[in-house]
Amino acid sequence: MKRRYSLKRNKEFRYVYRVGKTQRSRSIVLIHADSQDERLLFGFCVSKKLGNAVTRNQVKRRMREAVRSVLSDIKQGSRIILIARNPILDIGFDEIRADICYVLRKARLFYDAERPCAKKERHET
Repeated sequence: MKRRYSLKRNKEFRYVYRVGKTQRSRSIVLIHADSQDERLLFGFCVSKKLGNAVTRNQVKRRMREAVRSVLSDIKQGSRIILIARNPILDIGFDEIRADICYVLRKARLFYDAERPCAKKERHET
C-alpha cells in the first residue's frame, strides 16, 4: 500500500477517533470518518498486547495487503483506522481479508456492495 494512503499524524488519528463511527468483526475494529477532501486515508493500529514488534509488524503488513487488494472498490473521501484484535493472530490471510471486507461493507464504504471481496482470479499470460 502506497504512503499517500496513510494517516501520518497523531492529529489525524485523534480526529478519526473523536468523530468516527465504529464497526466490529471478530478480529478487526474499523473506525471511519468523512474527510474534508476526496482522498482516501488509512491507519493501522496493533496493540502491544498482541505481541512483540515482529508480530505486530507482521499483522500490520497482512492488514495493509488485504486492504490493498480491495482499494479500488472503496469510496473516496474517508479516513479509516483498522485496529487489530487478539483473534487476528490465529487466522490466515484470507480470513483477515474477509473480516476487513465485512467491516467495510458493514460501514457502507464500498461503491458496489455485491462485487468487492469476491475471490480475484489470476490471469496467466
